[in-house]
Amino acid sequence: MDGARRWRTPSPQGEVVVEEARPEDARDLLALHLQVLGEGRWFITEPHEFRGSVEHKARQTHELHRASNSVFLVARRGGRLLGFLTVQGGVLRRMRHSGKLEIMVHPSARGQGIGRALMAACIDWAVGNPEIRKLGLNVFADNERAIALYRRFGFQEEGHREHEYRMADGTWRDDLLMFRFV
Repeated sequence: MDGARRWRTPSPQGEVVVEEARPEDARDLLALHLQVLGEGRWFITEPHEFRGSVEHKARQTHELHRASNSVFLVARRGGRLLGFLTVQGGVLRRMRHSGKLEIMVHPSARGQGIGRALMAACIDWAVGNPEIRKLGLNVFADNERAIALYRRFGFQEEGHREHEYRMADGTWRDDLLMFRFV
C-alpha cells in the first residue's frame, strides 16, 4: 500500500488522519467492530451473530484494497484507530459503478470529527475514482445523528422500509436507504 492517500483533518481534540486500512490494522478493526456491535443499537447484526475474526478483517482489508471500485479507510487520532469506513463496489458489470458504504466510529470518539473526516475522505476518493458514480447506504430511520452526517455530505433519501427490523425486545425499526451521486 505504498503511495496510499492520506487525508488530514484538524479537530479540537487533535488532528484526524484518514488512510487506507492495512492488514496489520485487523486486530484494532475487529475490536472496534465488536465494540460498536456490542452497543446493540446501530447495526442489524447482533453481537452473538457476528462471525468476524482478525484473519477475516486482514483479508477484508486486502480484498477491498485490490478492488478498483472499493476502499477501506481508517481514521486515527494520535495513532489510535477510532473509526473505519468501507465502500464495497458492485461485483457484477452492471453494478460496478455503485458502492455500498458502511461506517463505524468508536463510541468514545463520536461527535469529535471522526465521522466527518471519514466521510470527507470517502467522497474525495469516490470523486477521483473513475468507476464509482453512486454511493448508497442503509441506516436505521431513527439514527438522527448519522442521518444528519450523511445529509451534510449530499446524501438523500432513496427509500424507507417500515418495520424492516424486529429488535430483541419485540419493537420494530425502520430502514432508511440513502444515496449520493458522485
